[in-house]
Amino acid sequence: MLASVFIPNRYNAFAWLNILFLILLICLGKIAPYAVVFGYFLETIIIGLFNIVKMILASKKDDSGSSIWFLVPFFIFHYGMFVAVQSVFAFVIIGIGGQSFINEPFDLIDNYTKIVSLEGMEYILPLFVITQLLKLIFDFVLTNKNRVFTASEIMTKPYVRIFIQQFVVILAMFFIMFSESGVIAAVLLVLFRGVVDFFMAAIREHQVLLDRVVDKIYDGKTSKEKLRKQLLLFSE
Repeated sequence: MLASVFIPNRYNAFAWLNILFLILLICLGKIAPYAVVFGYFLETIIIGLFNIVKMILASKKDDSGSSIWFLVPFFIFHYGMFVAVQSVFAFVIIGIGGQSFINEPFDLIDNYTKIVSLEGMEYILPLFVITQLLKLIFDFVLTNKNRVFTASEIMTKPYVRIFIQQFVVILAMFFIMFSESGVIAAVLLVLFRGVVDFFMAAIREHQVLLDRVVDKIYDGKTSKEKLRKQLLLFSE
């Protein structure tokens, strides 16, 4: 069961695409290690934008069409605050590490402007946008998940995944700062992030693994069916 999580298939194809493409470019020297770190922070923003699209699509099927124009601004506000706090934390760490391109951790606009110009971002950003677009089409629209989840449920979707991702990214940031080889640290970051993606895909598509996770976290209060739906939602 565990080995099957990592075997390439149509469910984890996007994760494999990201891993192979990024590692290839890192090894060829096309991407700077810090571009990998902050590329994942920018991916957080990209995921949020696509989540808004999913909310709007779901609202057309769950009779929340009138309230979607409240849900979207609310999501933009609290998700934006979530991203901003994590970004400041990352910028503080980078500043401590003596990186000259970060002068003021709280100047988010200026910092992200500099980040976009890091070597390799011209490869990373299109890759993440294309990946999220393909996932929207093939993993959400064509599978009719806009009929399964409501707009309000989708609004909470990114947080578990993003929290795990950013924890891994910030941890990897320390390795890049204090390691003699930032390239190795960047490759490890891509691999760690890939493992998260593989398990998320496995939870979505392997019923046996999903049932095992549900059994592990079942507390006798929340129904297993509700836990199963929440795990499917958070693994999107």
